[in-house]
Amino acid sequence: MSRFEYTVHTKASPALAWLVFSDVSRWNTFANVYGELRWRDGLPWQPGSRLQIELLRPVNALIDHVITTCVPGKKVGWIDHALGVAIAQWVTFEDRGMEGTRVHTWGEVVHSGITIAGRTVEELLASFTRTWYESYRLACNQLVIPGGATSSDSPYLSPETGGICSDKTD
Repeated sequence: MSRFEYTVHTKASPALAWLVFSDVSRWNTFANVYGELRWRDGLPWQPGSRLQIELLRPVNALIDHVITTCVPGKKVGWIDHALGVAIAQWVTFEDRGMEGTRVHTWGEVVHSGITIAGRTVEELLASFTRTWYESYRLACNQLVIPGGATSSDSPYLSPETGGICSDKTD
């Protein structure tokens, strides 16, 4: 088992950072490795819901992404299964006031010592995480209006839109 973590700071509020994060249609702009992303079971971002992620690079695979916890704009957790690898991962959105949001992800990888496309799972995950979260940070920052305001009036989308989960409490 190995552990990984990565942190970015965005100028966006936690609500806006969550809106960008929870919009899976944006994910391929953060790392160009995805094919189709489709909610298979349950409402998006609800504990127990399943997102099927088609991975195109570095190999073709289907990832079963099961949401374990979700508090919009605060935290989300999931378990991924694919290619004999299981990953438990969490993301937190820490309000930094006028400085924006600290987005921190960490997780644990369980695998059978396999390599994928000539690289270890840990190497692939470190590279992917850095690329995805840095691109995500830039996308969040582009949506912030000068002076700290955001371009979003409402921090919550309805589950029917494929947006964020409806549980708005801690």
